[in-house]
Amino acid sequence: MPDVQPFLGRLRPWVFVMTAALGSFSAHAALFGDDEARRAILELRQQRTLDKEAHAALSAQVDQLKRGLLEMNGQVEQLRADLARQRGQEELLLRDVAELQRRLKDAQTAQEERLRQLEPQTVAVDGKTFKAQAEEKRLFEEALAHLRAADFATGAAGLNKLLQNHPQTGYRESAWYWLGNAHYGLRAYKPAIQSFKKLADQAPDHARTPEALLSIGNCHLELKDNTSARKVLEQLIKQYPQTEAAQAARDRLLTMPKGK
Repeated sequence: MPDVQPFLGRLRPWVFVMTAALGSFSAHAALFGDDEARRAILELRQQRTLDKEAHAALSAQVDQLKRGLLEMNGQVEQLRADLARQRGQEELLLRDVAELQRRLKDAQTAQEERLRQLEPQTVAVDGKTFKAQAEEKRLFEEALAHLRAADFATGAAGLNKLLQNHPQTGYRESAWYWLGNAHYGLRAYKPAIQSFKKLADQAPDHARTPEALLSIGNCHLELKDNTSARKVLEQLIKQYPQTEAAQAARDRLLTMPKGK
């Protein structure tokens, strides 16, 4: 068997060198691993610090957004309240405008009615059509209303006022006739005859003239003047033979005593 001792003797220095080299490599490797770990830890710490700062910044942004939202909600509620108040004011304004328009319309209608009353109106009385002022129409109609209520004095006063204020009124003939009736109702027979006679003399074609002549005859009878009554009744029958007044005159003549 060959002698290995010389070989081992020569190998030992190399083993020593290799062992030393390996030891040195392990030491370097361990040192390199610790540095990497420390850098990783530092980086992790830095990352955590950055994360905390980012989280804090994000939290601050979230808080700011929350405050902004709260402010916006407050502003929205304020706008809603302002809008509701404005709508309420608009509704009040619209009601006020509508009320004002209604009042203006009523005032305009009233004004037009007053102007219409002041304007001459076409009226038809006792078969006669003519233009009459508002006052003429009012005085005549009020006087007739008093006569229908047997208030002969007030009716006569109204008719006299009409004839005095409007001597050429289209109501003139009818006013004479009704004034005669008012005096007759007051048993003022002579003034009644005067009124009826104006109608008979100045308007022989008027629709009320036959009745006026009959009333004149009645006034003479009330005054116990049968002769004058007979004369007027005969005149009535002669001038207006086909009228109801003429027939009444015939009946009256049959019952009248002869002479005065």
